[in-house]
Amino acid sequence: MDAVTEIGWSSLELEARRELWSFRLAERERRLLWADARAGRWGAAEGVRARLREFVRDAAGSVGITHVSGLVDPSHPEREITEVLSFLLRDFGRVVPQNGRGDLTSVLRDQDGDGNTELGFHCDTCDLLVLLCLQPAFDGGGLTKLASARHVHDLIERERPDALGTLREEWTFDRSGRAGPQVVVTPILYDRKDGTIGCYYQTRTVRSSPDRGGPELTDHQWEALGVLDEVLYRPEIAFGLPMGPGDLLIIRNSRVLHGRSPFVDEPGRYSRRMLRIWLNEGEEWEL
Repeated sequence: MDAVTEIGWSSLELEARRELWSFRLAERERRLLWADARAGRWGAAEGVRARLREFVRDAAGSVGITHVSGLVDPSHPEREITEVLSFLLRDFGRVVPQNGRGDLTSVLRDQDGDGNTELGFHCDTCDLLVLLCLQPAFDGGGLTKLASARHVHDLIERERPDALGTLREEWTFDRSGRAGPQVVVTPILYDRKDGTIGCYYQTRTVRSSPDRGGPELTDHQWEALGVLDEVLYRPEIAFGLPMGPGDLLIIRNSRVLHGRSPFVDEPGRYSRRMLRIWLNEGEEWEL
């Protein structure tokens, strides 16, 4: 595996180097991509496709995220948008199920007021998490929060190397539930073969795993979790990304933790909606 030039970043550094990870499509480019995707074959948009593919792969490799502004017109029906996005994503991986029902796509929305609470930092169990904003929250909340595993790792290494040692040991995450039995045994922070720092964290499931038959957490583990959470919630660590209608975000789960700020929703057509797709990487896949 080739080495990757990894960039660890704080929130200020990510904002200052936006050109490395954020890409804006022109209206003509968006129309070309939409037409080819609806037709199910590449034609007039081949040049746009090549430029977008190169940018996404470079950004996901160095920074760990890619943001594409205005990828689609959100006024189109959700079914059409989902089909178009699934076609465009073939360049980056294979769509995989998100739950035990085998759902390949999900539209995330406020359920019983859960948008009023902050969603803690975590990693999903796929290579690439894809989010497409169909409708942002009307109050301006619901920002997607992002944190660099490399930056978090390096801070803890300097300040609390004992806690880092514990975070680099194997942990049990019992995620059994709607996705069926799912037990993940992994370090929270670890070295990857390509030279980058990897992460896997589920703030709720690691704490509740003992209640579902997993091993009890030791005092050192509880302390290490406290250190990790304290670092993650420092203002300079997490970057809050506002996503506009039609914006795309691709997150490399092994390198970037994500969460969500709280929001107040409005019922009906103006409620916050995010289309979510999980990808596992490979060559161009036939979906």
